[in-house]
Amino acid sequence: MPRRSIKEERRTQILDAFEICVARYGVEGATLERVAEEAGLARPLIRHNVGNRDDLLDALLERYLESSERSMQELVAALPQDKRLETLIDWLFGPAMVDHREVLVSNALIAAAAERPKLARAMRDWTRAFIADIARVVAEARPEAEQDAVEAVAAGIAAAYLSVESMAPLGPMTDLRRTSKAAAQRLAGTLEG
Repeated sequence: MPRRSIKEERRTQILDAFEICVARYGVEGATLERVAEEAGLARPLIRHNVGNRDDLLDALLERYLESSERSMQELVAALPQDKRLETLIDWLFGPAMVDHREVLVSNALIAAAAERPKLARAMRDWTRAFIADIARVVAEARPEAEQDAVEAVAAGIAAAYLSVESMAPLGPMTDLRRTSKAAAQRLAGTLEG
């Protein structure tokens, strides 16, 4: 297997640093100076290897969306054949799903979307895809349910999950996580015959 080029390694190093800065300072606060300092590189190397801030944001967004989609596909693929929906809810609201940096990056991207239509569109599409992934699991688990009910339950589970995850940077929210999981389970239970 060929070794990655220095440019590819630098690009990864810069995007890692930009992600850390976005998580820490938000999109607006993730200046090229801060990214260069975090990456341990001179600012001109940031521009040379990735580009300006808009290029950095585009690259981070692409990486975030790809990683998120890959993680969700792996999660769904790992679900057991029996009790898929129940297991999905257990996993979504379990402590293993919390990735504080990912949550902070997601929150920062959503906050920055108000001023960036392209970013807003991408994050809306990401949200719709997340809900659709959940809806597929719900539909498989409850094939007799009407499509409108499946979509409503999937949206409710996704909303509860995203709400809990948005609070993750505050520290342990064990009670909120537990009660949100119970709400998702009750919501799923409305589809039982």
